[in-house]
Amino acid sequence: MSLAAEPSAFELQSGATKKELKNLQTTNKNLENLAIDYSARIQVLEQSKDGLQSVLDGQALRIKSLLDTVGRQETKIQALQSSLDYQNEIIKQQQATIENLQKSIGQNAALIEQIDSKLKDLAKLNEDILGISSAMDSGAKNGSGAPGLSSTSSGTKPSPSKIDSPKKTDKQQASGKTNSADRSFKELGNKEILDEARKLYREKNLAESKKRYEWLVKNNYKAASSLYMIGEIEYQRSKFQEAIGYYKKSASLDDKASYMPILLWHTAWAFRYSKDMDNYNKFLDSLIRLYPESEQGKKAKDLRKSKTKG
Repeated sequence: MSLAAEPSAFELQSGATKKELKNLQTTNKNLENLAIDYSARIQVLEQSKDGLQSVLDGQALRIKSLLDTVGRQETKIQALQSSLDYQNEIIKQQQATIENLQKSIGQNAALIEQIDSKLKDLAKLNEDILGISSAMDSGAKNGSGAPGLSSTSSGTKPSPSKIDSPKKTDKQQASGKTNSADRSFKELGNKEILDEARKLYREKNLAESKKRYEWLVKNNYKAASSLYMIGEIEYQRSKFQEAIGYYKKSASLDDKASYMPILLWHTAWAFRYSKDMDNYNKFLDSLIRLYPESEQGKKAKDLRKSKTKG
């Protein structure tokens, strides 16, 4: 082995040959290059990380914005749902109101029919009342007076004495007069005069009662009922034509009075006592149509039935 190939004493002392040192230098260089490369890569990765973080932050903001939008939309949807529920409730209430109105319309239609029927009956009654004058005129021309109770026809018809028939006498004897009849009643108030008229009528003092009712009519105080009572007085005195005239005047002032069933009943009988059977039957029919549930209406119905059977 030559001397040149052998390592020097220095190299031996350092523990490394030149070749090894060169290899180490080369290795170090490579490591440095790797470190630089890795550092560059790390920088690129960090930049990518920063970019991704920015993207993530942007996406997070967008997601938050979308969530906020969704929240607002849900709030609007809830508000719309509440409004829709409210509108549905209103619609239900309106439907119920419409149904009630339809029921009311049906009931009103039935009531209107009843009223219309009643008006037709009243119109017929008015025609009957208006016909009283012509009947009275006809009776006057024929010279027919007001017959007594004994002049009524017999047969299937009930006795007038059993059905509100008028009295034969006035019972106006001097001994029967009350102290109130002797007073000057015109000095009293209308209410007191009315009370006296009623009292005298109950006492059968018909003449004095009539004077007071006539005074009330003259002063237009309860004229309709006063005229009716004068008619009742004339009916009791068997002055049937006069009674009919007063009944007519009373009904023309108030055709809805509580005493109308009795007025029609006595008007019918006044015609019968006057032998005017046509008007007698007309007024019975009017009484049946207008006041079927009244005592007089039921009596009139029984009379018509008994006549039909006869």
